[in-house]
Formats: sequence, structure tokens, C-alpha cells
Amino acid sequence: MADKKWRGIQMNLTMFQGEIIGDPIESGGYYFLTLRTIYTRREDDGKFTEVDVDVPLMVEPDGPINVVKNYINSGRKLAAWGSYVVWEDGGVKQHAFAIKRFDLGDKPYDKDAPHK
Repeated sequence: MADKKWRGIQMNLTMFQGEIIGDPIESGGYYFLTLRTIYTRREDDGKFTEVDVDVPLMVEPDGPINVVKNYINSGRKLAAWGSYVVWEDGGVKQHAFAIKRFDLGDKPYDKDAPHK
């Protein structure tokens, strides 16, 4: 057995809150989504500005696939927990945040849905 060296404290955890932009896309059992969130930055003049950021999310086959298929579409607001992952596809480096948990928020109004 190879000796393992302690690498120190390691953490790869992320949490995002925002709105899904576009419907999820399935590819090979993986689902890809884009979440729009904001961050606040201070400008040179001291004023604060909100900046839109589009975050690439991925749900792996062992992740919350049924939530994506049944409850998430464009315009859905949610919170997502996961970790940063990288891989190569055809020699091109790819990256996304692999999501392990969603908390669902508001969804877009659907005028065709039955109302009670």
C-alpha cells in the first residue's frame, strides 16, 4: 500500500442562491444548468455595485436528478450546495459545480397549470 501523506486541511464546498437561466440540458446522464446570482463589489469611487454572475452547475447521475427533471426549469429560484469539479472532454478542460442538494424557491407563473 502506498504511503499517503497528509495534505493539510482541504475543503471544496460551495453554496449558491439565484435563478436558473434556461432549461436544464441532459447529456450522458448528467444535467447541466446555469444559475444567475449576484455579487457586490466596491468601485473605485466607494460605491457598491451588484454584478450578475452566471454559474455553471452540473448534476451527476448519483445526484438529485429527479429534482432537476421534475421541478427545475428556466426561471426557477433556488439554493444549491455542491463542490467544484474539473474534467476533460475531447482534450478540452471543463469545469462546473457538482450539485448534491437543492432547496427550491419560487417558480415562474404557469398560466396553464391547474389552480386551486
